[in-house]
Amino acid sequence: MTVVKKSHMYKLSVKQYNPYVGCKHGCVYCPSSFQAQLKRWAKGKCSSCYKFIPHAHRERLSQTLPKTRFMQFIFAFSNGDVAFCPTPFLKEVIAIMLANQDKTFLVQSKNPKTFNRVAFPENVILGITLETNRDELYEGISNAPKPSQRYKDFLEIKHPLKMVTIEPAVDFDVDVMVSWIKAINPCIVFLGYDSKHNYLPEPELRKAKLFHWKLAKEGFCVILKKIRRAWWEK
Repeated sequence: MTVVKKSHMYKLSVKQYNPYVGCKHGCVYCPSSFQAQLKRWAKGKCSSCYKFIPHAHRERLSQTLPKTRFMQFIFAFSNGDVAFCPTPFLKEVIAIMLANQDKTFLVQSKNPKTFNRVAFPENVILGITLETNRDELYEGISNAPKPSQRYKDFLEIKHPLKMVTIEPAVDFDVDVMVSWIKAINPCIVFLGYDSKHNYLPEPELRKAKLFHWKLAKEGFCVILKKIRRAWWEK
């Protein structure tokens, strides 16, 4: 993956840590991507993982965590959404993060209100998925809170390190999305199109390029994922 910040180029390394797995948001693009990846591992091992049912893997609390260096982080709860993790168990995971101050963690959710349940340490990046600013386009895509609500809720979260994922990108208004990113002021922005042919209402490539250019001009660290023409573009 390539990071663009002004004239500098970096490589980002992502590791995973999944003491709690599963999600109930019902995003239409999830079965062919995140769930499909998990099923390949879970078949014959964990029926709850295979069905993406929220559940704990307490045995993973004691696993050895990898080191993180510059532009590296451990993506906790990557096989689900932390919003469905019970608060007592989440506090146990937070305690592990506190005990590993030399490591950087990422915790991401489509319901940023969940971050208010506990105090996250400063070695944690808090992130949200924000595919679009247009709530009307999001109907039927997910049962998660609407994008505008996520944006408002995330603004209220007081934390020094934030991240925004615009993937899979749904058609958006460039200037509105730029203003949202500037208000959130994330340390990292992910930008990418759907990679599994779900035929979402995607933005044309020209718009995605303009959005990326404007963010880069503002000095934001933009990590480009799958960038291509919208499926409906010739």
